[in-house]
Amino acid sequence: MRVSTSMVFAQGLSNLQQQQSAMLQSQQEIATGVKLTNPAQDPVAFSTASDLSVLNSKQNQYSTNIDNATGKIQVQESTLGSITTMLQSVRDVAIQANNAAQNGMSLSALTDQLDQLQKALAGQMNATDERGEYLFSGTVAREKPYDASGQLNPALDSTSPSFQNVTSVKLAISDQQSVAINQPAGQIFQLSSSATTGGNASILQVIDQLKTAITTQPANLQTIYQNAQKDIDAVMNQVTDARGSMGNALNTLSTAKNDNAAQNVLTQQTLSGLRDTDVASAITKLNQSYLNLQATQQSMVKIQSLSLFNYIR
Repeated sequence: MRVSTSMVFAQGLSNLQQQQSAMLQSQQEIATGVKLTNPAQDPVAFSTASDLSVLNSKQNQYSTNIDNATGKIQVQESTLGSITTMLQSVRDVAIQANNAAQNGMSLSALTDQLDQLQKALAGQMNATDERGEYLFSGTVAREKPYDASGQLNPALDSTSPSFQNVTSVKLAISDQQSVAINQPAGQIFQLSSSATTGGNASILQVIDQLKTAITTQPANLQTIYQNAQKDIDAVMNQVTDARGSMGNALNTLSTAKNDNAAQNVLTQQTLSGLRDTDVASAITKLNQSYLNLQATQQSMVKIQSLSLFNYIR
């Protein structure tokens, strides 16, 4: 086959362009730190890297959910711890009041103590988080659980026509797992059948009945004291159960955090191997492309000097 001068120059130009393109590619990889930028470079690797990027985003979201859930549950568990202490104090007052040695002045002092404990309890049961959402309102976090009289908000009361089907808020912490990050007030502080009131009542309403009994000293006073202690014990048990559930959730979150972190590291390492620039390798390729470009340029100069007229001279 005859090789024309135009073919030689065309091939030489093609070689120059290839070497320049290779140099630009290496420079871009070094500058950006990314070697895989489009599917044309490696369709299989690009597809795998895209899937890993989606997985990495999910794992990061799960990590955020785990941290948020842990913080919320810790705040609620701590609040329930304070409530437990207050309930124990209420129980102690009820026992002290049920003593024949008490007189009008001491009973008045116990009533005042109950009043202060009741207000403190109401504050904790209606506590909010940093976003102003109520800790114990479940999926209706903007609804205050209890009013000034200790009545459960109808939106949270399963026996009320205004009940909003309140449940615990759940956060996903993996593809297969989620955790409840709170428990509605009605499941913790409410008695479906109060021994003191004879019906559905909150612990705040039980305390109201106890204060009234201490002040008025009715004929069935002993029965009220006994029933109040039963109700207090029942609510304390509910609080203990809630704290136990929260403790289990915190253990689950701790395990999930470690598992997610390990999986995230593996995902990032695999993704980095596919997508990120190996700087040492890229510099080596850049230098090689530069040397090849120089060699091609020198070859073109020599080819340009070769012609029949130069040979005749």
